Amino acid sequence: MRLLVGLALGGIAALGCGPSDNEGGCKDKLIAGDLVITEVFADYAATTGGTGTDEGKEWIEIYNASDRPVDLEGVTITHGRITGGTTAPKTHKMGAITMAPGTYLTLGNSTADLLPAYVDYGYSNELGDLFNTDGGKLDLTCGSTVIDSANYEGVKSGHSRQFTAAQPPDYTLNDDQLNWCEAADTEFEANNFGTPGQDNDCRPSVAGQCADGSGTRNTVPPMAGQLVITEVMPSPGAVSDTVGEWFEAKALASFDLNGLALDRTTDTANPRVIESPDCLHVNAGDYVVFARSADAAANNLPAGLVKGTFTFTLVSGSPTTPGDVQILYNDQVIDAVTWTKTTTEKALQLDPDLTDATSNDSPSNFCDATTEYGAASMTTGRRDFGTPGAANTQCTLLPPAGMCDMGGTLRAIVKPAANQLQITEFLANPGAAAVGTDATREWFELVNTGGTAFDLNELTFASATSMSTFNSGSCVSIGPGAFGLVARSTDGTNNGMLPAPDATFGFSLVDSSGRIEVRDGVTVLETVVWTSVFTPTTADPVGRSRQLDPDENLNFATNGDAGVGGTMTPSTQPWCAGTTTYGDNTNKGTPKAANAQCP
Repeated sequence: MRLLVGLALGGIAALGCGPSDNEGGCKDKLIAGDLVITEVFADYAATTGGTGTDEGKEWIEIYNASDRPVDLEGVTITHGRITGGTTAPKTHKMGAITMAPGTYLTLGNSTADLLPAYVDYGYSNELGDLFNTDGGKLDLTCGSTVIDSANYEGVKSGHSRQFTAAQPPDYTLNDDQLNWCEAADTEFEANNFGTPGQDNDCRPSVAGQCADGSGTRNTVPPMAGQLVITEVMPSPGAVSDTVGEWFEAKALASFDLNGLALDRTTDTANPRVIESPDCLHVNAGDYVVFARSADAAANNLPAGLVKGTFTFTLVSGSPTTPGDVQILYNDQVIDAVTWTKTTTEKALQLDPDLTDATSNDSPSNFCDATTEYGAASMTTGRRDFGTPGAANTQCTLLPPAGMCDMGGTLRAIVKPAANQLQITEFLANPGAAAVGTDATREWFELVNTGGTAFDLNELTFASATSMSTFNSGSCVSIGPGAFGLVARSTDGTNNGMLPAPDATFGFSLVDSSGRIEVRDGVTVLETVVWTSVFTPTTADPVGRSRQLDPDENLNFATNGDAGVGGTMTPSTQPWCAGTTTYGDNTNKGTPKAANAQCP
C-alpha cells in the first residue's frame, strides 16, 4: 500500500494534542513499536551508461504500526555500526511530517528539493553513507525512548534488505536477521530492486526448512551421487553467454533443491545457494536445469524450466584449463564434472546409458548435442542444440559394451586375471583443508602384480553398502608393476592435489568397519577390510593413509586385513600409517607410487 503523508503546516500543526518536545523529544507521543524499520537500500547499482554512486540514492523505509496518524517531528534517527566500530554514530532529527496508520514512509539521503519520486522525506547527508559491507544499525528514538532498532546485513548492490512480508511489520520480529531477505522481484529503478513506500514482497528462507501444501517441514537434501550432472552449455550461439549458459542434472532419488549450492571448483567466488521459503521438491527421474538467467525471454529456454541461477561463467575448457561445475550441500560435493572441449552452439551431453556420478567423471562419456532447442537468433540466425530438461540423445561414438577406445582404435577391454590386482593403500580420513572435504579427498591405490596390462574399464568398486562401476569410452590401462589411483574426485584443487587419478568411485570410505572391493561383474577380484583406521600411538591418524608394507605386495593372504582394533601386529597385519606428504601437504601417503617400508 502507498502511504498517505501530510506536512504539518500552519493551522494543521496547531491541531496536534501530543506532548511538547521536552516531554520525550518528539511532537507526538510515541512508544516502542509504533514505528517499525522495514527496508534498507544501501548500495545503488548503476544503470546502463550511468554511475553507481550512492549519493541521493540510499533510502530507509519505516512503517506506522499504530492505529492513528503519527507526527514524526522530533523523531531522531541514529545510524552506526552494529558493534560500535571506530566511527561515531550519526543522527538526524526529523522535521514535521505525518504518517497515516498502516502506511510506509521512505526516507532518503537527499535534500527535499532533489528527492527521487519514490522517496517521501530527505535527511540529506546527516546519517552518513549506509554501509555496503559488514552491516549497520538504525535506531528510531524519542528522547530516551527507543521506538525501534534494526540491523541491516548482507548488502548486495542494487538490492534492498527487506523485512519479511510473511506477517505484518513488528518491532520485535525485525530484530532477527532470519526475518530479513534480499529484494529480487520488484524493480523500482533500472537494475535496482526494492519496494520503497509499499508492502515488501519477499519471504526469507530459513535454513533447513521449507513450506509445502501442508505447512513447514524440514528440507530433504540429496545424498552424494543422487543428483547427476548430465549436460552443460558453456557457449550458446543464439543468445549471449551472460544469459544463455546453463547446465542440467538428473535426480536419481526424491529430495529438495533448497540449500543446494552451485559453484566452480577453480574460482574464488562463494557458491550460489538456492534459497526459497517454499519446498523445491524433485522426484526420481526429474531433470533439473540451472542457468545464468531465469528469464525465458532472454535465456532461450522454455518458460519455468530453470530451478536455480548462478553468476559464474561456464568456460569452454581446454586440456590445460578445463571447464568445471559442481553441486554442493553444506560443503559436501553432490556431483561435479569437468570438460576439456566444447563446441559453440552445442551442449555437451552425457550418454543416457551412463547416468551416474562416476561415469560422468570421464569426458569421453560426453558428446555434442544434436537436437535443436529454442529460437534462432534474429540477427545472426545462429541456433542452439541440446535437450535441457529432457533425456539426452545417445552418443553414437561411444564404444559398445566390452570395448574401449585406444587412441582412436576400438579394442576389447582386458580384465585383470585372478590375483593380478592388489589394493595397496587407501585414505579414509583426510585431514582438514582449505578446499575440499572427505567427499573429494578420499582415494585408494592398486597395483598390477602381473606381467601384462589390464584395464579398469567396467570394473566395479564397492564398499559394504554401496558400489559404483567405472565406465569410460577410452581405455584406462594399468601396465605390469604399475600403480593405479582410484579417487573420489579428479579435480586437483579439490582432491588434495593428488597425482592424476585413473578412475573414480562414488561412495564414502569410513573410519571404522570399512571395506573396499574390486569386482568384475559378480566376481570379487580383491578385498580389503578394516574395523578401525590404524591409530599409531605417536602420531595423529587424521590425514594419514593406510599403507601395505611393500614386502607384502604379493601376499594376498595378509593384505585383506587392513587393521583390527588400534594396534599393529607385524606378522598378521602388515599395514602402517603413511608418513610422506603429497600434493597440498595436508595429507600423508604415497598415492600412485611405491609405499614406504612399515616399521
